[in-house]
Amino acid sequence: MAEPPLRSGPEKSFARALGGWGLFIALETATQIAFKFAGATLDDSHGLAPMVATAAHNPVVWLGFALYFLGFLVWMTILKDLDLGRAFPMTAVIYIATLASAVVLFHEMLNPTRIAGVALIALGVVALAADTKPAADADG
Repeated sequence: MAEPPLRSGPEKSFARALGGWGLFIALETATQIAFKFAGATLDDSHGLAPMVATAAHNPVVWLGFALYFLGFLVWMTILKDLDLGRAFPMTAVIYIATLASAVVLFHEMLNPTRIAGVALIALGVVALAADTKPAADADG
């Protein structure tokens, strides 16, 4: 049986970009989840210094920082290939993933305002993804 040809050119770069975005969204969402879990363990009733000391010894806080740093590295690789003006608005997908995680993991409630906000974000992401014209050609 013949092996499928390896992807090259635009197909490979699209798959790489899609994988990078998926990884970035997963890392950023996981970062927020870790910080939420860590924040629930912190007691600020004795002041900032004891809270910071407690946080410094909390492995979930360190996990959150590690995930944040990994997300930063992935973001740098994304920006290497994309315009900032096009890439940054696409990070709005993180709001959707984080809200979904909050509902599932922390049993946070959705209301019509939150649903409408997420729908607007999703529509904005779709509009940005559909914009295939380079910025210099958009005017004319």
